[in-house]
Amino acid sequence: MKAIVIGAGHIGCGFAGQLLRASGFQVIFVARNPIMVDYFNRVGAYRVCLVNGPEKKEIIIDGVKAVSATRPDEVANEISQANLIVTAAGAINLPEVASLIAAGLQQRSTLINILAFENVINAGPLLRDLAADHLPADFPLTAHGFSGTLVERAVTQQLGDPTKNELLTFVGDPPATFVVDGPSLRQPLPTIEGMIVARNYRAWIERKLYIFSAGHATCAYLGYLKGYKYIHSAIRDPEIRAAVLAAMAEGQRGLAARYGLEVAGDENDLQNIIARFENAALNDSIMRVARDPRRKLGANDRLVGAARLAEKAGVIPKKLALAAAAALFFYNPAEPSTTDLQHEIAVDGLGAALRHICGLDSRRGLGRFVADDWNRLSEGWHRGNLLLKLDQIMWA
Repeated sequence: MKAIVIGAGHIGCGFAGQLLRASGFQVIFVARNPIMVDYFNRVGAYRVCLVNGPEKKEIIIDGVKAVSATRPDEVANEISQANLIVTAAGAINLPEVASLIAAGLQQRSTLINILAFENVINAGPLLRDLAADHLPADFPLTAHGFSGTLVERAVTQQLGDPTKNELLTFVGDPPATFVVDGPSLRQPLPTIEGMIVARNYRAWIERKLYIFSAGHATCAYLGYLKGYKYIHSAIRDPEIRAAVLAAMAEGQRGLAARYGLEVAGDENDLQNIIARFENAALNDSIMRVARDPRRKLGANDRLVGAARLAEKAGVIPKKLALAAAAALFFYNPAEPSTTDLQHEIAVDGLGAALRHICGLDSRRGLGRFVADDWNRLSEGWHRGNLLLKLDQIMWA
């Protein structure tokens, strides 16, 4: 059996590739970086290191190959012979990924399932619609399965030099399960270690996004304002820890109202998430978790989406609003989109930015909460100035 993994990054290698190889698949990566393509074809293996405090487990993933995403004919040929397609390229890259998949599907005579390991609610339908743009109107696209996946593991680091013959190492935490949308896939379903087939996939993905991801983002954006470099350091700050727990609880109450307690979970689930954030062995950086704030501030994404759901349940989402306001200040000189975000706020004003980015009205409801927090934070904000207290918005 052969699986094509489009994207040779943290999740593609550190999660999907590991589980696919353990399930008996030959893994062929599709990568844009020619150095990574050469590495896989030269070395043919890499290492996954799973860490949880002092505990460490290393797994060698062997027998892997790669093709370049810049050679679509070669990619299409591999897809035409594959038993499964996986994407782990990042949501922003899905239009390019879809064109590669479409070319391969046109060469197939049998159905295939495509699993999108992308951290967005609608990854499966989105990828299918993007692929349709590259196919004839009468192409039987619905014969193939397209599902998003909900990944539990956090993969935080890639260690090693791919120009050498030493094994690259991908560092992550232990969770090894992922959820797929059963009704969107086609029989026979692939047999993959850790795969959970769900009938109400949206409930699962919202649980991950509106609790875990919301807490992760809250920790990152507040940690950024207080000058922390790593998630495990920020979560040990008592104010940030309390804010993260409160933000996740707000999302949890919204989920409970929509789906019930079985999906939403309880306080123990929140404490388990906090314990994962405390895992210093991951060295999970604030910059990694906080990246792409524009996407993470979307109307249905981890902060605003969770807050809107909480509002519908009669919950005032104070900490989710604070986290969203903090996200509007995030800046990374290595990430041009954050410069664009700051420019948009400065030129168009906060109200216009909230409408455009978050779908919020700064004069009422959640939009007003976010605007009020942004205004309070901005009174002392400048880059390099560290926030001292959340409750009084005191700056150094």
